[in-house]
Amino acid sequence: MSSVNWIADRFRMIALRGVRMCRKFQGCMMLVALFSPWMLEAQESLPRGQSTKVPQTEAARISTPLVLDGLLDESAWEGAEVIDNFVQREPNEGTPASERTEVKLLYDEEALYVGAWMYDTDAAEIVLGETRRDAPLQQTDAFVVVLDTYQDGQNAFVFGTTPAGIEYDGQVTNEGQRGGGGMGGGGTRRQQTGSGGGFNVNWDGSWQVMTSRNQGGWYAEFRIPFSTLRYGQGGEQEWGVNFGRTIRRRNEESVWAPIPRQFNLYRVSLAGTLTGFEAPQKRVFTVSPYGLMGAFKDYTATSPETEGDLQFGGDAKIGLTQSLTLDLTVNTDFAQAEVDDQQINLTRFPMFFPEKRGFFLENAGTFSVGSGQAADLFFSRKIGLAQGKVVPIQAGARLTGKVGDVQVGFLNIQADELNEVGTNGQNTLVAPSTNFGVTRVFRELGNRTRFGGILVSKFNTADTGDYNLTYGVDGRLGIGDALTFDGWLSATQTPERGGLKEGEYAFSGSASYQTRDWQNSISYREVGEEFNPEVGFLPRRA
Repeated sequence: MSSVNWIADRFRMIALRGVRMCRKFQGCMMLVALFSPWMLEAQESLPRGQSTKVPQTEAARISTPLVLDGLLDESAWEGAEVIDNFVQREPNEGTPASERTEVKLLYDEEALYVGAWMYDTDAAEIVLGETRRDAPLQQTDAFVVVLDTYQDGQNAFVFGTTPAGIEYDGQVTNEGQRGGGGMGGGGTRRQQTGSGGGFNVNWDGSWQVMTSRNQGGWYAEFRIPFSTLRYGQGGEQEWGVNFGRTIRRRNEESVWAPIPRQFNLYRVSLAGTLTGFEAPQKRVFTVSPYGLMGAFKDYTATSPETEGDLQFGGDAKIGLTQSLTLDLTVNTDFAQAEVDDQQINLTRFPMFFPEKRGFFLENAGTFSVGSGQAADLFFSRKIGLAQGKVVPIQAGARLTGKVGDVQVGFLNIQADELNEVGTNGQNTLVAPSTNFGVTRVFRELGNRTRFGGILVSKFNTADTGDYNLTYGVDGRLGIGDALTFDGWLSATQTPERGGLKEGEYAFSGSASYQTRDWQNSISYREVGEEFNPEVGFLPRRA
């Protein structure tokens, strides 16, 4: 198929989807009336034999687990269906990839296996890249797997690697709408964006990958446990799936299910389909306890005595269903969290640092409401931190997942009070004993469309009259593949300011139109003088 015909076909498909979506909304009937005759003509003018079907593939079942070595020489791979025919997204959209790529899928009772053969006629020029986890994929050869396990066309798990064998993973929400271009993403900017950017690279799943190289190219072997994934229920599955490959020396990005160049691999609605396999109905249960011992002795005292300190705590992850996960924590210790990237602030506004504590990362995009880094209604880093100091967390619970077509998120955490001894020797209250709560519910419809609400609370448990509430509703409407409307409305309530009053509001609305040749957007955001989301991120008031 020529690139011209392929592009024309994609535009016809986009417009057809837009018309079908518009018919669901009365406000779009004028567009339907205007464009339906042209669409009927366009549909009739499709070249004969030119397929518009979504590509499909299957995974073959194996009885014994594979030995992960990156060599892909086990006999089990020979019986799997070959996935090939990759096409370029960049630089020549729709044309066949310059190098051959083959992918095969296997599965057993415990995991999904992905084998990838990245053949290369000039293997000496393969770019290895960095060797740290989640290193950016833009400047190296790479291979990425995208799994839309709910097949909702909006959310997905991402697993990738490079010839150096790194583990790269993350979670896509809203089709990565707030993210930038490029196949892999996950560079420094995405690291700093966090879940509000449409792709949360700070999430780390439990999985394995091994790679190897020879004169014919490089090869990757993935083992992705079903316990790491979240999906509707056990039994026969049908997931969205796509694969992407980067050949760095040619600035080439190729994909299995074709994606127009204005989008990236996280455009989940354009993914192919994985069928013909079964996933177990297993409930995850993991416990991560910790113990911390310390001793102190003041040798400047006349008769020094040793004082000891002993702390216990831990986290637990419980799969209530295959799609609902309950996280519990007691006497939380975040010592294992990755440190923040160093930044220099030359402005009078606070800087944004994304959440990297593991307890808050799974399905973090569920709680993302507002305008990322400009007006986030909920910002989990406000929990356990006050005035730059660590506040002890006594206990907490966090429930996230899907119930049918509804995404839910509930969080409740109790933090202890924090006192600090001043230079005068007296205790100063840094943070009172505080309870944090979040309730988030939204429903996803087809074609990037969703609507929902959120309630965020902060209560001083020592003073029932001291609290802060944030209410919010948000929504998105997708029309076709090019046009998207976004909006949210929020209000806050703080008793010390006289309750819900004038000025305690904020709202935002935006529209974007994105095609291969044009990117247009318009947005408006207003923050009231008294708007005060104390568990959110708001760098500029009024």
